[in-house]
Amino acid sequence: MRNFILIVLIIFSQNLFGQEEFLEDFESEYTQSVIKDPFEKYNRFMTEVNWGIYDYVFDPALQVYNAATPLGLRLGIYNFFDNLASPLRFLSHLFSFRFNDAINEFGRFTLNSTFGIGGILDIATPNGLYSKRSDFGITFGRWGIDGEFYFVLPLIGPSNFRDILAMPLNALAYPTTYLEPFLLSAGVYTFKEFNYTARHKDTLDTFRRDSLNTYVLMKNSYEQHRNELIKE
Repeated sequence: MRNFILIVLIIFSQNLFGQEEFLEDFESEYTQSVIKDPFEKYNRFMTEVNWGIYDYVFDPALQVYNAATPLGLRLGIYNFFDNLASPLRFLSHLFSFRFNDAINEFGRFTLNSTFGIGGILDIATPNGLYSKRSDFGITFGRWGIDGEFYFVLPLIGPSNFRDILAMPLNALAYPTTYLEPFLLSAGVYTFKEFNYTARHKDTLDTFRRDSLNTYVLMKNSYEQHRNELIKE
């Protein structure tokens, strides 16, 4: 659900939610000739499947989790897993030849891993070391590899050819991938995503309840956001 959540947050942050005129303008600007969607029937179906899984599986569990877990604990868990993603961001910056960003990410990881008690506390941000979102999908984009076509993945949500191609490298750069046995690694990853979803449950629920055309809005927002990250 992470990609779903990320795009919903972008939509809210840009104050685009529920604006019919914006949807019409946005869809005309980013037409099918720009955002290729050859699997639209499947993508629409999988979007509904993902929302159904959220409604009937995740939502009840998230309600219990949020009620039983203090906000500070959930934030600490989020910080811990975000700190574990620093090697991925560092390598992505490095292979993108963004050496200043790589040095900055290394500094964040060092500071948060030591004085931040393994990353539970984000010490780096208040000290001016801000994280820049990056992964190998963004690196590939900076190398000139096109997204090619939009594709909705089960559970994960919006993606495209380039970002799917990058997924194995992203996994190799994330430390929990190497936990043994595989079920432990999968369980830790699932808990990480579950905690991330819990953090943004209210926003997701509002979007789910009041949205107009979620498919078009999320597709266009995903592609626009990824392209903006590539150009940074």
